[in-house]
Amino acid sequence: MEFLQRLFDKLDWAFAGLIGAIAASFWHRDDLVDRKAWAIFIFSGAVCAHYLTGLISSYFGVVEPRSVAGVGFLLGTFGGSLIAAITRAIKAADLWAFIRQRFGGGNPP
Repeated sequence: MEFLQRLFDKLDWAFAGLIGAIAASFWHRDDLVDRKAWAIFIFSGAVCAHYLTGLISSYFGVVEPRSVAGVGFLLGTFGGSLIAAITRAIKAADLWAFIRQRFGGGNPP
């Protein structure tokens, strides 16, 4: 039982982010077409919350544990959305045309 308590203390921000990403997935259900996309969305929200909550909380001076958990929840909510937006932008960008325009090259195929 003590092991689970120590594990939860280390991952509490990730759990808050996980719940936040699950809540945000409701509004992104059009983008999440299959279970893999849904799982990546949830995982990326939890990872963003786990790694960025301490940084953001210390930057803004948030020290109360409940408030820090709220920051983790918000980072999970927006983290999944941010990663989804970045992947949509990368898919929509024509990188080869940009490279040819920037560095020159032959006619496009």
